[in-house]
Amino acid sequence: MERNEFRFGDTVSSTFGLTCDRETHFLLPALQTFTKAIPGLDGVVDFGIGGYGVRALPADIYYDGDYATLRANREAIIAWLYSDHGAYKQLEFGDEPGKYYMAKITGELSFTNSDDRKIGTIQWMCNPPWQYRDGILLTPEEIAWNTADEVDGNQYIKSFSAPGSTRLTNTGTLPVKPVIKLLGNIPAGLLLTYGSAQWQYNEALPYDGIIIDCASETVTQASSGASVIGNVDSSKNAFLELASGHCEIGVSATGIGAWPLNLVMIIQFDSMNLG
Repeated sequence: MERNEFRFGDTVSSTFGLTCDRETHFLLPALQTFTKAIPGLDGVVDFGIGGYGVRALPADIYYDGDYATLRANREAIIAWLYSDHGAYKQLEFGDEPGKYYMAKITGELSFTNSDDRKIGTIQWMCNPPWQYRDGILLTPEEIAWNTADEVDGNQYIKSFSAPGSTRLTNTGTLPVKPVIKLLGNIPAGLLLTYGSAQWQYNEALPYDGIIIDCASETVTQASSGASVIGNVDSSKNAFLELASGHCEIGVSATGIGAWPLNLVMIIQFDSMNLG
């Protein structure tokens, strides 16, 4: 059984020795539909304007300590789990750091001593039904937009075995100038596009890499650190600036292919907001 701590509001469950069962992984909440029965016709008319409702998220709660201590903490636990005037609090599970729901507890809540250390079940209602990350609501549309193979902190990593593009989200309210690392096989004429902006590298650099610092407007060879800005096309030399929200960067060149001709692009930036 997979058991995890959870944070609800400002308090972590381990404060009271509590964990929750995370064997169930919730994907989609119930779909709301708007239909009307038509006399004389089989079935119903579906108006096609359905959406997802709130998410009911139950979790079994476990306690491994002395039950006398649990009883002694009763009032503190009530104060922690209480929802003042129905307010929502952030709910974050230990196995998904950085992601959270806005939730409140619905239904009666009680804890019972047991031999298997399961003491009860909490029923959260999450509204909206999706998690947040960095203030961005992770709707199915948002998840589908981001196409990075891996997100490591502030780095979006994408491997190319053919020309294509990568999509990501600048979660800040301000535009940012990223650091772009191109590693592997760098063919001559490699072109990056973002909207109307274009950046092209004219010299082949096999099995190495280049680092483009768009803020400082420098281009260096990955292996040596030497400046190679002279290999950037003079008519296609725009250092990219990513707007707030959805961003798509195109990658094209003759010679990008399957390993060992593949190319890895790492886009690194910290989202920025108005102070």
